[in-house]
Amino acid sequence: MRAYLRILSVFIIAIGCLAVCGQASGFGNKILVVVNDEVITQADLDVALTPVTNELKKEFSGDELKAKIEETRDEILNQMVEDKLILQEAKRRGVVVDESEIDERLKDVEMRFPSTGDFNDEIEKIGLTITILRVRYKEQLMMAKLVTHEIKDKVVVTPAEISDYYDKRPEEFGAPESVHLKSIMIRFDEATTELLAKQKADDVYRLIKEGRDFSDLAKLYSQGAKAEEGGDLGFIPKGQMREEFDKVIFALKAGEASPPIKTDTGYYIFKVEEKKDAYSQPLSEVRDNVENAIFREKAQKRYKEWIAKLKRDAFIQFK
Repeated sequence: MRAYLRILSVFIIAIGCLAVCGQASGFGNKILVVVNDEVITQADLDVALTPVTNELKKEFSGDELKAKIEETRDEILNQMVEDKLILQEAKRRGVVVDESEIDERLKDVEMRFPSTGDFNDEIEKIGLTITILRVRYKEQLMMAKLVTHEIKDKVVVTPAEISDYYDKRPEEFGAPESVHLKSIMIRFDEATTELLAKQKADDVYRLIKEGRDFSDLAKLYSQGAKAEEGGDLGFIPKGQMREEFDKVIFALKAGEASPPIKTDTGYYIFKVEEKKDAYSQPLSEVRDNVENAIFREKAQKRYKEWIAKLKRDAFIQFK
């Protein structure tokens, strides 16, 4: 769902476009918020909220669904107010966007869909047009340029801040013990009884003990994750898997395989290819991550202060 919502957000960001383009305004269209000399209407909110609501209905129901929709409604409406303020400020300052930049944005969005036809179908389905999208993407780019100028370009992260952040958060930069793990899973269900699955798992384990290649056996017999890649799960940190698996896996030596382990759905055989001890990542390894984390914190703080000032200086009335 989340991946689809990220694609839908391309269209959700078109909130307000219908009103801007004169297709959603009307005497019967309820005004929700007045932002200086512009309004946000119920139709504007519906354009943004409907696709998200449809997705929420697939995941929630009853009172939980109502609560999620209300929470989402408030978040989107607040974002719409902030967008109005940022766009008004961008227009006031004369932020310029070239048509080529709009073309590039539109092309980037279209490439997220399997085909141009799918892209156009999705636009039509939610009541938008390419013209409306171009208007909104121009607005988006104007807003992004202003935010970059006001926020990102003015945030500085110093070496001293990086060192201080790292020193005060040792728990964030510790890597636990881990193993390079491979697995074979033999499932039992209506077609394969538990007894037959156990016999098959025991046979596979016997072949492993006789020296057969674990990856080859995984490709042949495993019904679990990464079977086609020889059951290779990569490095798994301690504590990430089920407790009964962890106890067995981290007791194995490098090169050893476990006897079949029974679960509710089948039998698992694990092999440890390599082991890594727990260690603390040096600052040299995580410097970029630390710098990015500090940058995000400072940028968020600066954005909140900036948007709060825009709100203080604006006329905002919720109806």
